Formats: sequence, C-alpha cells, structure tokens
Amino acid sequence: MSAVIDTKPKITKDQIVKSSVVSKRLGQYRKKAKENPIYISDNGNIDTVILSYDQFERMYERLAELEEKEEERIIGDRIKQVGKHPELSVK
Repeated sequence: MSAVIDTKPKITKDQIVKSSVVSKRLGQYRKKAKENPIYISDNGNIDTVILSYDQFERMYERLAELEEKEEERIIGDRIKQVGKHPELSVK
C-alpha cells in the first residue's frame, strides 16, 4: 500500500496576488513571503512564487537528499542485477 501524496501545494486565497499589485508593493509581499509563499498570478494563472530564502534552502536540501537516495537505490538495483546475471556486466 503506498501513501497518497498531493502533488500541488495547498494555497489559500490571500496567498494569490496579481502581478500588477506585487509590482507596486514588493516590500510588503517579501515580508509576507517569510511566513508563507506568495503566488503571483498573471492573466489569472499562477506563474511565479515568492518564498523566503530559508524555505528555498530547505526545499533545495531536501531535493538533494531525495536525489541522492534515488541514485543509491538505482545503483543498488543494478548491483543486484549484475549479481544475478553477471553476463550483463561491462567487461
């Protein structure tokens, strides 16, 4: 049984701001973004996200961790395959 994971973030209405508003009040939205990401919309579509550097850094570190774990898993699977079928290994 696998866990169900949302692939999109949960966004509240007050986190979505039109690009024209953000351009006039960037300082205000930079401060708000330290608490929660701000989603900037243009023509009704969210196309940009402002978030604090701390949040960005945590996301970046977590992504690096997950990529490393996935690489380790792939290498482990390949080692198992070569163990079962040595003829598949590079000579």
